[in-house]
Amino acid sequence: MFQNKLKEKLTKNIEEPAYGIFIGFPSTQLIEMAAYNGFDVVVLDNEHGLLSPENMEHMVIASENAGITPLVRVTSSNPTAILKAMDRVAHGVHVPQVDSREEAEQVVAAVKYPPMGNRGAAFSMRAAKYGTVPVPEYLAHANNESLVCIHIESKEAVDNLDEILQVPGIDMVYIGPTDLSVSLGFNGDTEHPEVQKQVKRIYQSAKKYGVRVGMHTKNKQGALQLKESGVEYIGLTVTSLINKGFRTYIEAVK
Repeated sequence: MFQNKLKEKLTKNIEEPAYGIFIGFPSTQLIEMAAYNGFDVVVLDNEHGLLSPENMEHMVIASENAGITPLVRVTSSNPTAILKAMDRVAHGVHVPQVDSREEAEQVVAAVKYPPMGNRGAAFSMRAAKYGTVPVPEYLAHANNESLVCIHIESKEAVDNLDEILQVPGIDMVYIGPTDLSVSLGFNGDTEHPEVQKQVKRIYQSAKKYGVRVGMHTKNKQGALQLKESGVEYIGLTVTSLINKGFRTYIEAVK
């Protein structure tokens, strides 16, 4: 059964953030390259990407073989979407647009088996090693190791922040600054003072309730700033790195 390296890291005093890479298209090879070059986490992006359950399972297997923690960004807080990801043995989920306490509770319930939640149990799936491990052992292990990361990226979520952060079972909040800026009426201006004010508020409130904070960036400069500010988990999309590499090469040689 899987061991969630990211969750283990988040339970300790963090000196170095965890670094994640979002991949939204099928590629076991990119996952291996990310792992071999030092990334801690790969997020299989099924919100903006296009990954089938079979794609996800193959990419999770590649992640585990390469030693990188696989999470899945699901399409929504819908329990069916979460179940499909968890049964593929995602070590946890990123859930976008969680705007209320009720949605946060729904997410936790979908990830966890009773008594912590109401996730449907199917012991013939890969998550339970196809039924080859004792059921009570598997259920307890899955509940302990699975990670719940919810996205705070709207004005409504910020308004309900304190209630959301008090939901038992939330391991991390992930700040999406672009979506947040649009929701607040600043059309993608992530550096607007009001957007930065709300980002700071999310971070401070999460600390108050003992919830870890992750945040998205576009480049190494942004990652270094987030690291300096104390963010424990920093993510970016693989296309940001690929486009930068392509552009740097072409500009140098043409």
